[in-house]
Amino acid sequence: MPENKKRRRGADLENAILTAAWEQLQEKGYQNATIEGVAAAAATTKTVLYRRWPDKAHLMIAALIKFGELPDYQVPDTGSLRSDLFALFGQMAAFLDRLNGETLRGLLADRLRNLELGELLSRANTTDTLKTFLRPLLVRAADRGDIPQREWSDRVINLPGILLLNEVIGQQTLTVAAQTEMIDEILLPVYGAK
Repeated sequence: MPENKKRRRGADLENAILTAAWEQLQEKGYQNATIEGVAAAAATTKTVLYRRWPDKAHLMIAALIKFGELPDYQVPDTGSLRSDLFALFGQMAAFLDRLNGETLRGLLADRLRNLELGELLSRANTTDTLKTFLRPLLVRAADRGDIPQREWSDRVINLPGILLLNEVIGQQTLTVAAQTEMIDEILLPVYGAK
């Protein structure tokens, strides 16, 4: 190897790969972006990519996280549980709107192809991400008297995540009509809203 060509490692190599993946995603779309194309653009090999990411979906998710301006979700505090849930769901819907439909469909198809249903449901039931937003909403709602004070089971806390997952997988979008139905017809009755 010539002296002026240093082998990239660590953060430099990862940054080059993620930059190439992001550029491929923007230029070609998810379906047409390839591991081979990313490796070539990053001046590395497929083997190097597969050591870090098991498949294209993981690689593209990492690129989205690095460059996709993902939303900084906030725990809403609007003064009512219904409005808080709409604000929380709205944050998620805004993110889905920023992903073009082809990228979202491709990511979902690739990720679901590699997951068994049991694993998918297990992940949806054990994720702490939504719990960190939902518990404060429920506590505040109970403190305001919107819902009864009680200890919420994980199943109840995870219900919005299951509903969202079902909607996004089935419809690849999160419409206002779907949000309204999930909140008014399922979540508020489950939480005992007055």
